[in-house]
This record gives sequence, C-alpha cells and structure tokens, in this order.
Amino acid sequence: LKIPTSRTNGFGDIEIVGGHSEWFALWPLFFNRYSGLGTDNAGKEQALLPFYYYMRSPRRDMTTVIWPLFSHVTDRENHYREWQTPWPLIVFARGEGKTTSRVWPFFSQSHSTNLESSFYLWPIYKYNRLHADPLDRERTRILFFLYSDTRQKNTETGEARRRIDLWPLFTHRRDYRGRSRLQIFAPLEPLVPYSEGIERDYSPLWSLWRAERNPVTGASSQSLLWNLYRRDKTPHSRKCSLLFGLFQYQSGSEGKRLRLFYIPVLKTRPAGKSPPEGGPGTPESVVSSGE
Repeated sequence: LKIPTSRTNGFGDIEIVGGHSEWFALWPLFFNRYSGLGTDNAGKEQALLPFYYYMRSPRRDMTTVIWPLFSHVTDRENHYREWQTPWPLIVFARGEGKTTSRVWPFFSQSHSTNLESSFYLWPIYKYNRLHADPLDRERTRILFFLYSDTRQKNTETGEARRRIDLWPLFTHRRDYRGRSRLQIFAPLEPLVPYSEGIERDYSPLWSLWRAERNPVTGASSQSLLWNLYRRDKTPHSRKCSLLFGLFQYQSGSEGKRLRLFYIPVLKTRPAGKSPPEGGPGTPESVVSSGE
C-alpha cells in the first residue's frame, strides 16, 4: 500500500504522485491492483490468467477473455474502440484517434493522427508512413528487403531524401542536398541501409558499377568493375581511365593530357597560354588546344 504524495516538478509546480494498493495469489496468475489513487485517473486491474483480465479507469477500459486473445478496449482519451478477436490476427478499431481493419495475413489498414500502416498478403506488400511536422516519412516494402523505397521530407524547408533498394541487385540514394549514389550489386546494403562501415569497408569489394553525382559542386564520377573504367567530371575538368589506368585522359584549365601505359604521349595547353619559361619546346608541351 502506498498513499498519495506530492512533489515539486522541474517547473516549480506541485504535482500529485498517485498511490497504489495491490495483492496477489500465485503471482502472476491472480492479482488485484488499484493505481493512481488520489489522481484524476485512478484505476483498477484484476486478472485470473489465462481466463480473464480487466482494467477500469476514467480514461481507458479494457476487458480480455482467454488472455491475451480476445479483448475489447474503450479509449476515452484517444477517442476510439477496439476489438481483438483473436489478437493479433483479427483486429478492428474505430474512432477519431485510431482506425484499424486487420485480418492477418490477408490484409491490414490502419491509421491514426500521425501514423499510417497497411499490408496485403503479408509479407508480400507493406506500407508505413509517419507524419509529424516537420517530418514526413514513408516506406514501401515487398518481401521485407527484396524491394524497399523510403522517402523522407522536411515539410518546412521542402528538402527531401530518398533511398531505393532491390536486393541484391542495386541500391540508389539521394540525400537532402541532392547528392546521389547508385551502386549495382549490393548484397548487404539493403539489409543494413544506414551502416557507414559496410559502405566504406565492403561495398568497394562487390560494386560492379558505381555512379555518384553532386549537384552542389557539379562533380560526378562513374566506375565499372573496380575502376577497369573510371570517369570523373567537374565543371572545370574531365578525367577518364581504362584498364586500371593503362589509358588515362585528362582535360581542364591546364590543357589536355594523355597517357598510355603510364607514359605521357600528349600534353596540350589552352590557346594563348605559353609553356613555363625554359621549358622544352617539344610538341607534347606546346601544341595548342585550339588546333
């Protein structure tokens, strides 16, 4: 038995700490409990498991028969009623605070003020959404991780990010700044989508094709078969290599360069730009890019 007491909260206000009274026999098979004594939500619970359980309070009532299979809930605080017959396979709820229709595994549709969830022929198709300004997040999945499409948006700024995974074929993502990355062949990334260690340490081992783009800087890059072919591009330069660097080509503000088997074979300069004083006058160093 505990009688109601009071305490001062972090705002300096006096609040009531509810008391409680409880007794049991062969716990947890039978118990009788009173909680919240002295508050505006004093409640009573009684159970003889697994035969019945009930709870009564000003905010919420619940009655369960053959616990936990068959239940009825009246939630006066959140304004809904719910029937579970039996839980969690068949559930129906109706009211302002919650609406649910579920017959597992055939279908389910559920939504509340901020949440939405549904599935059809579980786990073939599943959809979840959370909307709590400024966050709006939704995810669509087929067979758990076989296909996943996750979108997240900041409703205040309008910025959004998205990630699509098709296990094990590819993963593609775009962040809030518009930067994107496509990776073909991704056996682990869809299973642990937010692991930086997997992407840093293991993704390079099995990435058959990788493409990245940064619209903020204008830079982009592509790589095939562990840099058998690689291309890098910025607003001011271009780089391309084949056969792991045996062929290299580069162009930019400093001119153009070509290497074969790591040997320089061509070097040009922009029109009107002279070679360094005292530099060699060979064609490799003085050919104008305007020719």
